[in-house]
Amino acid sequence: MKIGLLLGSFDPIHMGHLHMAMSALNNELVDEVVFVPSVQNPWKQKSSGFRNRCIMVQLAIDDMEHCKMSTVDRRTEVPHYSSNTLRLLKEEYPEDELFLIVGADTALNIRDWHEGEWILENFRLITVARPGYEDPAIVDIPMTLNISSTEIRELVKNKKQIYPLVPRIVSQCIKRFGLYE
Repeated sequence: MKIGLLLGSFDPIHMGHLHMAMSALNNELVDEVVFVPSVQNPWKQKSSGFRNRCIMVQLAIDDMEHCKMSTVDRRTEVPHYSSNTLRLLKEEYPEDELFLIVGADTALNIRDWHEGEWILENFRLITVARPGYEDPAIVDIPMTLNISSTEIRELVKNKKQIYPLVPRIVSQCIKRFGLYE
């Protein structure tokens, strides 16, 4: 089976993330997408709690066929490098062909990641266009949604509307938990 791995902080998960997954599925690039929230991205400021982000991811994908979530990053050591998470996923899916679904901007920088060469040797990339990175030579999925989690957190902080940038259930979850205020 071809499995697409979508790693990220998902702080919060938004329609752009869901679009990436559905595009990979609808274009038959993968048979299943696994969303993998990171406990803490080593390069970002502290994020919302892992548990809250996992709840939001699960709520967002509940009705999406061929999508599931893995909390495998919880088993990695600090700092939570993607390479450590990917090693564990490779063990969990030994018979499957694994793809890493990333923005085209990220695809160009993976070599600079911790153990970036190992990642590129062991995972095929599915790249999604991003503003300024629409080159068809490196893009598998055209971009139709330009949404960022940073933008959503700012909107919440400023008491602005975030639905339909995020699924309604995620918007409700953010309000209920008082996230990003």
